[in-house]
Amino acid sequence: MVRQVPNKAPDEKEDPSFRVTDRRRVSPEGSQEPARAPESRAERIPEPPHPPTGETSSAEKEGKEEDFLLLPIADLVRIFIAEFQTRALMHMGLIPHPETRLVAKDLPQARLAIDCMASLTEQLRPLAASAERDELQQMLANLQLHFVRQSGG
Repeated sequence: MVRQVPNKAPDEKEDPSFRVTDRRRVSPEGSQEPARAPESRAERIPEPPHPPTGETSSAEKEGKEEDFLLLPIADLVRIFIAEFQTRALMHMGLIPHPETRLVAKDLPQARLAIDCMASLTEQLRPLAASAERDELQQMLANLQLHFVRQSGG
């Protein structure tokens, strides 16, 4: 249910861009709506985000690009490391593909992701704190161990 709540004096113009969404489980008449039955575990898996159906305004695109461009290189490397870790797990068949929800192995792609992650980790090492270096090394070692297990070697 979507209701607009006026927060201005009656003589002021309405701002149509402001909306309030009431998500309480009470009907407009004041009665309690029945609780939904619990869903099975399979039904509780959230759907992956879908791209918006409308076009993104150029101002929104510029704002997102500007935020991305302002990131320090070390933070950008951390983002890439996390992405390569996710891709490696996905290509080893350890997590499902986020869009198709299918689990499939592609070990050459997993190897490439792990190698890229190792290279970026090595470049980040001098800039990282001791705890972060240890965490990155542990993450890389775990991926390499999983790769050996998945490849049967």
